[in-house]
Amino acid sequence: MNPSRPFDPDRVRRKLAACFFLILLSLIVSPGQAQPPVAQGIKVPYALSWGDTVEKVREMLHAVKAQEIALSEKSPGKKVLEAEGLGVGDALLRKSLFKFKDGSLVEVELQYGDPSWDSEKTLDFFDRTRRRIDERYGPGTLLVNKVKERPSTENVPRSITYTLIIYQWTQPAAALELSFYSVEDAEKSYRLVSLHYKTP
Repeated sequence: MNPSRPFDPDRVRRKLAACFFLILLSLIVSPGQAQPPVAQGIKVPYALSWGDTVEKVREMLHAVKAQEIALSEKSPGKKVLEAEGLGVGDALLRKSLFKFKDGSLVEVELQYGDPSWDSEKTLDFFDRTRRRIDERYGPGTLLVNKVKERPSTENVPRSITYTLIIYQWTQPAAALELSFYSVEDAEKSYRLVSLHYKTP
């Protein structure tokens, strides 16, 4: 303190108020402040677009040296093209399905899994994938949560149980669903994690 200047409590209060105001202002305008992340746009995989034809998808498969496995008609006007070899750098991608309605692409399904995984590892992969999608597109909506339920049909053995969990993210240009599906009994099991990109 300067001995030649008498202590002025009002001056000290004004200085503290000014410092507090500057700190508060810096918190308000600071670019590093915590804000909710801006959701990214959901895009059709493989740089495709809704409405693309079967021929356009085949051109993409040929360009990346993937293999077309089958093209089947599931119902009048609805076709599914199955392909493998699109998981470059992603060994867990088993199959890609391109679904068409009246010749136009309306859905892309990516199927993931590892035959060596048990139920716990598969669910862990599903949960980690869901968290990554939440970070990118915002919190998803839980659509289905059926765990170890028994099929209602009479001709299915009572020892079989199934699990189906589905989350959904919806945007104006596309919707995305993440699903976990498993069928298990005492002797064998089948598990699949899949991403479904759909027209909204």
